[in-house]
Amino acid sequence: MSQAPSQTQTSETFFDTHIYTREELERKLRELSEDLRELREALENLRGAFADVLNFIYYKTIVSTETFVKISEKFDELKQAILDAIDETVVNELGLDVDVDKYEKQYNVKFTYETERLLGVALLKDNESVKPAVIWTDYDEVWYYEGERSE
Repeated sequence: MSQAPSQTQTSETFFDTHIYTREELERKLRELSEDLRELREALENLRGAFADVLNFIYYKTIVSTETFVKISEKFDELKQAILDAIDETVVNELGLDVDVDKYEKQYNVKFTYETERLLGVALLKDNESVKPAVIWTDYDEVWYYEGERSE
């Protein structure tokens, strides 16, 4: 039977995620946030253009209501696929483990779940110990917060 990993593990990977210094993680997150802002702006521009097309189609009654609804649903699917692709890019770029529960149990912490999309867990090396940080996005930025000790 293998031993449970120690909180003082110092290898480059632990479970399925990368260990970062705070400075390294924050630098990478700032860079990703800047890229995300540009993507979000492009998506907003696309949404605006698509809304114009939908308005034209709807008010000029070029298509039936059923077709209009299908077109709207397809756009929503496309938007979701783009957001999922952004999430996947961040997860892959940072080498995150998406199994947040595993880290809550292993480190006896809880992550407060907000409205942001939780992407996964990175580990922060703090002196000689390692602690989990959940990475989230609201598509304006990508950032992290550390788990709070569970009682």
